[in-house]
Amino acid sequence: MTDEQTPPRTRGPNAGDPHALEGVLSFWETVVEDAEATAEEYESEGWETLVLHPGDVTVLPPANLPDATDRVGFDVLVPGSEFETLSEWVEDTAFDRYDVYRARENGTVFAVSVIQAAEAGKAVVVPLYYAVDAVDVMAKKAREQGELRLYVRPVEADRRVELVQSDPDPLFP
Repeated sequence: MTDEQTPPRTRGPNAGDPHALEGVLSFWETVVEDAEATAEEYESEGWETLVLHPGDVTVLPPANLPDATDRVGFDVLVPGSEFETLSEWVEDTAFDRYDVYRARENGTVFAVSVIQAAEAGKAVVVPLYYAVDAVDVMAKKAREQGELRLYVRPVEADRRVELVQSDPDPLFP
């Protein structure tokens, strides 16, 4: 399997915990298709787009380890080629707006965040998912800080790009 085809993990962060996508994987596939369709809409309006295809999305801090990290948001694991393109984009581009589209299926929230650099005409489309019962700590900390970050990193390296969303509420039910 290439890094372009990395499937989401099938177990939760704690051994034995079900993964947020358990039982709703087909809905996730629809969300990814919606993200790609959203990118096409932006492109038809003249935007250059990059759709990320997460292999895994992890809530930070994890609900069971609220003090494990100072990072608040989502750790998003993507294929190396997408990470490289995103890294190039953020070097000289200010991303200053975003839109969030959200749906809920059973106990899982699905979101598509479109982070935009209006002046450069670039948009990064990031599909996300999380278990509703896993975000209480993150949501509280994000609201206290007044922002939430998407920590995007590649599968094969310990590097990341941070995309900031100044109002975390659109991502939460």
